[in-house]
Amino acid sequence: MNWENCLILELKIFLKFREVVKTPVLFITFVRPDYARKTFDSIRAAQPSKLYFYSNKGRIEKEGEIERNEEIRSYISEVDWNCELHIWFRDECVNVYDSLRGAITWLFDNEEQGIILEEDCVPTMGFFSFCDQLIEKFRDDTKVWMISGDNYISYNPEGYDYIYSYMFQIYGWASWRDRWNKIDWDLIKIDDFLKSDKIKYLFPEKKQCKDRIRIIKDNVNNLRRTKCWDGIFHYMMFMNNAMCIYPKVLLVSNIGLVGTHNKSKEVSIFNTKAIYSDEYYSIKNEPPFPLPSIKFENKMYKITWQRPSFPMKVYLHFRSLINRLFQ
Repeated sequence: MNWENCLILELKIFLKFREVVKTPVLFITFVRPDYARKTFDSIRAAQPSKLYFYSNKGRIEKEGEIERNEEIRSYISEVDWNCELHIWFRDECVNVYDSLRGAITWLFDNEEQGIILEEDCVPTMGFFSFCDQLIEKFRDDTKVWMISGDNYISYNPEGYDYIYSYMFQIYGWASWRDRWNKIDWDLIKIDDFLKSDKIKYLFPEKKQCKDRIRIIKDNVNNLRRTKCWDGIFHYMMFMNNAMCIYPKVLLVSNIGLVGTHNKSKEVSIFNTKAIYSDEYYSIKNEPPFPLPSIKFENKMYKITWQRPSFPMKVYLHFRSLINRLFQ
């Protein structure tokens, strides 16, 4: 291949990447500028054509929060590319559930589809093109409710460029207004769903199904009280037989989960670093059928849903104890 053809190929890749930013991006922030700076710098490098910049207010009673909050809000002066900028800076602090749900609703009140990034989710450039391609492809396919940039288990058993799953992760994701508007925040029909055979069709393996029903029942009253958006979103996906799409590799670094809202001393399994370096995520090898990967589902279940064995509980207890001793 001569240099002219190489230049043309590079230009095509560049132009494809530049098209990625057509999907509106919602940037959700609070009081962690050390995290927010990294995520904002990635957004700035991608230069989305529409940016929704949301900031919950810092708490007066918490030392330094107002100052850190203002530092993050100052980033708007750095939106120096051709961008339709929307700003919502709250005048008072609301709880985390109302804050996140309100920010996402704000996005979908104005846009048919969008990418959502919290301040501790640092995207690679490939994440934007991955979302942009698939959000168009599945716009009218209501069996898909979410495009996730996460694959923290780094598992791709069938070798396709993306994976269907009934599981979902919210650490860098995209969705559509019509899916968001289908959410029943009171989970009115969840009890009937759990009593029916529908969940057994989603998870035919008996132990998996039993574990999932147990966890949903344990959480449902708390979700109804708090309106915690991600848990309710996930359960609504189950009720609608809907799937999430994962990339073949991790596209978003989750650098949080040890901060403002997570009091655990342990480093979460979700704290992961993305190493994907390509600016454009090429999708060529697609799954032939819109069905969840059983191998992927099983591995995700073992890591995130399965009740730990007694030896694992002992191990986790001592690991947590050691972490506290050496903080």
